[in-house]
Amino acid sequence: SGQFDSDDMNTQAESLIESGQFDSDDMNTQAESLIESGQFDSDDIRDKRDGITKRYKHIQDLAAHRQSLLNERNTLQQFFRDIADEESWIKEKKLLVTSNDYGRDLTGVQNLKKKHKRFENELASHEPAIQSVHETGQHLIQSSQHGGPGEIEARLKQLSDVWEELKEMSSTRRNKLEESIIYQQFLTNIEEEEAWISEKQQLLTVPDLGDNMAAVQGLIKKHDAFEGDISVHGERCTDICDQGQELIAGKNHHAEAIAARCEQLRNKMFNLGELATVRKANLKDNADYLCFMWKADVVESWIADKEAHVKSDEYGRDLSSVQTLLTKQETFDIGLKAFETEGIQNITELKNKLINSNHIQAQSINKKYSAVIARWNQLLADSSAREQKLLQVQDQFRQIEELYLTFAKKASAFNSWFENAEEDMTDPVRCNSIEEIRSLREAHAQFQASLSSAHADFDALAQLDKQIKSFNVGANPYTWFTMEALSDTWRNLQSIIKQRDAELAQEEVRQEDNDKLRREFAKHANNCYQWLTDTRQQMMEGSGTLEEQLAYIGIKAHEVSGKGADLKNIEDIGAVLEEKLILDNRYTEHSNVGLNQQWDQLNQLGMRIRHNLEQQIQARNQSGVSEDALKEFSMMFRHFDREKTGRLDHNAFKSCLRALGYDLPMVEEPEPEFEEILNIVDPNRDGFVTLQEYMAFMISKETENVQSSEEIENAFRAITAQERDYVTKEELYSNLSKEMADYCIARMKPYVDPKTSQPITGALDYMEFTRTLFS
Repeated sequence: SGQFDSDDMNTQAESLIESGQFDSDDMNTQAESLIESGQFDSDDIRDKRDGITKRYKHIQDLAAHRQSLLNERNTLQQFFRDIADEESWIKEKKLLVTSNDYGRDLTGVQNLKKKHKRFENELASHEPAIQSVHETGQHLIQSSQHGGPGEIEARLKQLSDVWEELKEMSSTRRNKLEESIIYQQFLTNIEEEEAWISEKQQLLTVPDLGDNMAAVQGLIKKHDAFEGDISVHGERCTDICDQGQELIAGKNHHAEAIAARCEQLRNKMFNLGELATVRKANLKDNADYLCFMWKADVVESWIADKEAHVKSDEYGRDLSSVQTLLTKQETFDIGLKAFETEGIQNITELKNKLINSNHIQAQSINKKYSAVIARWNQLLADSSAREQKLLQVQDQFRQIEELYLTFAKKASAFNSWFENAEEDMTDPVRCNSIEEIRSLREAHAQFQASLSSAHADFDALAQLDKQIKSFNVGANPYTWFTMEALSDTWRNLQSIIKQRDAELAQEEVRQEDNDKLRREFAKHANNCYQWLTDTRQQMMEGSGTLEEQLAYIGIKAHEVSGKGADLKNIEDIGAVLEEKLILDNRYTEHSNVGLNQQWDQLNQLGMRIRHNLEQQIQARNQSGVSEDALKEFSMMFRHFDREKTGRLDHNAFKSCLRALGYDLPMVEEPEPEFEEILNIVDPNRDGFVTLQEYMAFMISKETENVQSSEEIENAFRAITAQERDYVTKEELYSNLSKEMADYCIARMKPYVDPKTSQPITGALDYMEFTRTLFS
């Protein structure tokens, strides 16, 4: 059975190999399984397995070799087919690049160039395919084992040749298209110039040369601009022809057409220049003729305008107007001479120039010139005749002018004198004193004495007026005064003089009454002022005790109050003065307002002094300030109050404090200590310190010292047992420092009992010590 299984396995293996379904791994696995089972012949199984494996390997090698040959042959046939495809593509593209169509205009050429550009892009994009075929062929040549390298190389060379030929043909067409673009641009430039030439030829053949100066000048300007255009376009044509020669020299394939078009352009440009020369000459001849006619018309118009002047019948109404007309005539003659040089000679020279040049309009020119010259000569004759007539009229008016001037000067002087006199005599007669009215009356008397001279001047004016009227002329141009008006003025003056006499007499009486009122007011006012001044000085002196001074001030205050009746009388007199508008009084410097102010101030001074004295008495009685100190303060204030006003300015107040022992510097600059004092006595800085403010300040300073001594006594009393009037050494050492206690013990006297008049043992008198310390 072992033999059967082995043979069967071998048969199966061969069958599987032949069918291509043999699996060596499966066979090996099966063989190993049989050998391991130990039921079969192991060596036989191994031999069979090895034989089958060897045969299988041989069959695999043969199959692989055949597969390689088939693949190589397939690649070769694919290569030949690729070469055939590329050669077919190249042949197709050659038909495009061999076209003779290079466009009929610039747009067509540009479109062809765009198409060729796309074609070159296609060539460039196709070149990798050609390169791929070459690489494949080289690979086949190197790897071929069954022959054929010669055929491959031949086919590759043939492909390279046709490819290079196609690229060369493409480059040639591209160059020709570039040349065609240049050629078409060249043709465009030529056609533009030829179109411009054709347009200008039509303009140059127009027969219109202008029928007036403005038109012909406009045409000449246009022609000058046109000649500038010809110059520019001539240069442009030269540049175009030079460009054409460059194209011919560059072997452009349109060379023959370029040469023909250049020659045609030069001929047209030459013909245009000839036409321009002819038209310019025609325009100049017409301009010269029209210029002469225009200038002749201007001259004739100027002459016509001046003819109205020389034919005028106006020869003046007086000397001034005649002289004005003569001045105008002189200016007119100067204008004629100037115009003869500028106008007449100008058209004469222009006429001669045109006639000498055989101008076609010579007959018209001569006719126009003769007419103008005839009018010019007539104008000169008329101007000379008018000048002679004006000179005759001037002599006549000069005689009258002298009389006019003399009358005007005398009339003006007479009127000025009258106006001054009228102003002086019509001024309101309002004087402020007897002296003023007497001065006015004296001046009026002098004026009346001078009237005889004014009457002589008036008679002279009347004689001049009579002479002027004998010439039967108009009003005097140098003055608006007439003899009739001056006569009215003279009569009016006599009336004013009489009225002035009455006014002056009335004013003199009024001033005498006013002077009496001034004297009466001055008498009462001066007496009242003297009494007020004396009373102020008496109230400020202050002598005796404070109570005596207070009683004296009360009496004086009553007297001041009773003085009000006198002031009322003065006010009544002052009211009369004001009613009569008497505002000044040389007999006194005092007024109602000033006296009332003095009286009010004296009243207030009395109240301030009374209050101050009461304050001093209270300070003396309650604060311990001595009466001597208060007198000293008051005396020092009165000493520096030199005007007796009851107040001191800051400088006087500073001097007063310095006299009382205050250490204040003499410098003018603000000083802190003095500023602190001013903050107390003059907080609002009105610039003054009243007696009341001064005394209040001095009393407060004295009271500070008294208050300080009482505080020390109270302090000593507080450290004693049962608040006694004496202190012991032990109490001092227990409550004060050693230095302070030693100082007090050394200066305190033994305390004496006021009841027994005996000293108490160990007792020290701190009250006497305090008084001594603050005295």
